[in-house]
Amino acid sequence: MSNHDSKIACDTHGNSNATFICQHLASGEGLGFNLGYGPDNPDELCPDAWCDKCEEVLDAEGEWNDKSEAFADIKVMCEHCYEEIRDRNWIQDDDVYHNLVTESFAFIEPRHKEFLEMYNVGNYERWDWYQETGRLVFSNNGTPELEADIHFSGSYSTASESWMWAWANSSLDEKVKVSSRLIKELGEDLDLKQLVAGRWIGTEVDGWEMTSVLAKAIDAIGVYRTPTSNGFIYMAITDVRWLEK
Repeated sequence: MSNHDSKIACDTHGNSNATFICQHLASGEGLGFNLGYGPDNPDELCPDAWCDKCEEVLDAEGEWNDKSEAFADIKVMCEHCYEEIRDRNWIQDDDVYHNLVTESFAFIEPRHKEFLEMYNVGNYERWDWYQETGRLVFSNNGTPELEADIHFSGSYSTASESWMWAWANSSLDEKVKVSSRLIKELGEDLDLKQLVAGRWIGTEVDGWEMTSVLAKAIDAIGVYRTPTSNGFIYMAITDVRWLEK
């Protein structure tokens, strides 16, 4: 339905990636937000989107054709306008979201406490993670002493005050981000924007919440975050072991 390799000059946000939404979403509120991921790009940050009324017409027609496309009357928006429109139109049960976060915290909190106490993680001089192996290594005096298996949940940018899921970050290796797609699938089942949207405005606390959801999904034993030049990378830990000195 659209070409996502194009750019657009937005009066508000400047030059940005082009996205495509139905005419109703552009000026609407609470109209529903249906996503159409391209088969060649299932990790697309801003997939084509249309409202619930357009979804009804699409279902009736069985495909995108002259009638369904005329009803949708697709508009081009920059990716930042897209995210604002998505937040304005997405419909979900917030109780489901809050219950999920609460249950996830309850799951990981005692495990994480035990992990910290057993391995004294806070006492190491240095940490290094390696995307190609999916491992986090803690060292003292230049000697690696502890190694953990990690799964990135996502990253938080202090510059844009936004959370980005690992699956939506093209700079990350498949090894460390593949597990995050489980949460995207869960979000699609529960219709939860925070789990489905690749990037959204949030806080550092949201980063811990999303990481706890991943931790519960993959039966993690702890969570961790490391600083970046403009924020943090969050991860769940599934296994840990001492290294021979």
